[in-house]
Amino acid sequence: MLRNKFLILFLVISSFAFSQSKKIDTVYVYEEIIIRDTIFIEKPFSKIDKAVFTSEENKKDKLELTQNGVVIQIPVDTLVLITDKKRTEKPKSKSWFFGGKFHLGIADNSLFKKMDAPMNTGFGLGIWTKKKLFDSDFSVGIGFDAFYWMSPFSTNAQEKDGALNGYYFTHKNEPKLFHSIESKHFQLQIPIQLYYKIGKFTPSVGGFVSTSNYKTQFLGSSGTLPLRFDQIQTFKTEALQMGYLLELQYAFSESISVGIHFSSGKFNNLVFINKDDKNQSFKVENKFTENRGFLQLVYTLE
Repeated sequence: MLRNKFLILFLVISSFAFSQSKKIDTVYVYEEIIIRDTIFIEKPFSKIDKAVFTSEENKKDKLELTQNGVVIQIPVDTLVLITDKKRTEKPKSKSWFFGGKFHLGIADNSLFKKMDAPMNTGFGLGIWTKKKLFDSDFSVGIGFDAFYWMSPFSTNAQEKDGALNGYYFTHKNEPKLFHSIESKHFQLQIPIQLYYKIGKFTPSVGGFVSTSNYKTQFLGSSGTLPLRFDQIQTFKTEALQMGYLLELQYAFSESISVGIHFSSGKFNNLVFINKDDKNQSFKVENKFTENRGFLQLVYTLE
């Protein structure tokens, strides 16, 4: 009986003691740390198909890159674009051009036409240079051409009347009788042209000045008495011509072009100079015209 009372008392005290003890729990506190930094992306633009930067309110800015069909989205705080100046700078276009020409053509001279001469045929070589105007399709140029007209026509005053038949006097009043003139001659020319480029075509207009050298023969005196026309004397005949020209070129490539050319000029005077005696010279006012047509092969230096 007493034992039971002690057992009950022990149980009551134990229950009270355990009910008063405090249980201690461990609390873990986690701190969220956000680190923001600038991200630099360095890639050559030639390998990126598309780059789009998007910025929306209350949303993080993003850089969207498309490369080979794959889309990559990169959140960014700061976007720095570094461009390659060498790629963005516009390349300087060429403004000066140089080259050469080969001419093959015909000429219709009114002076020789009066002598029943056929059209003259010839060829020539030339050099040229031109400069673009204000980075446009217009350009202006100048050149130098040398032609050789090779038709072997020669008129004889004793056989046929012509525009040059008659007597002439030198500066020293020495009489000369016209005998013959050859259409075969050299011609030098300086053209000035204004060009306009339309795709592969380049038309041009301009003017020119040229000089022609003919071989002429006169009957003169050998100086023996009595004076008479007993000697055939050879004179160099110079003729200065001025006129206009039209030209059209077609470019097969950057270097090779073909062209057609027409020019018309007018002569006002003929100057005759004795080849053996330069003091025997005279000038004749004789106006005549010359029309020329050429096919051209044009070469441009790169």
